Amino acid sequence: MANWANPTITTQYDVYVAESKDRDVDSVTMFLGGASNIPVGSIRYNRPYRIFEEWDGSVWNAMWIGITGGGTGAGTAIGAGTNLGLGTIAYQNSNNVNIQGGQIKDITVARINCFLQPVGDVVHDLGQPTARWKNCYVAGGMVIPVGTDKYVVG
Repeated sequence: MANWANPTITTQYDVYVAESKDRDVDSVTMFLGGASNIPVGSIRYNRPYRIFEEWDGSVWNAMWIGITGGGTGAGTAIGAGTNLGLGTIAYQNSNNVNIQGGQIKDITVARINCFLQPVGDVVHDLGQPTARWKNCYVAGGMVIPVGTDKYVVG
């Protein structure tokens, strides 16, 4: 615990060495112990909170490490995500992902474990005239409704 106002020009040699060493220890441990008369602009590492702080003459203020320095440039998760350019999908739990819009490209095989179920009893298309399903393999049988214009082969 150094007093950063010491040593002075009138400090005796034996005290001078001890006070200089205390300042060295404060410097290399980034103010692990308490100190007095700390110079404005000093930086410490606050171990319990794992953050860097800068002394303004009366209190230690949190410092946000910039992205180029390996930090996020923010003091909150939302601010960090914004600075890192994360989109909304970055904040979703793996068991509850909601994707709206966009495209999935360059996938040769997609395995989907789900129910393909229409909403309500209305007409739904699977595919489109320019991008139709070539083959459909169904385990357990397939029910094909009868009636006019139910299926048109083109």
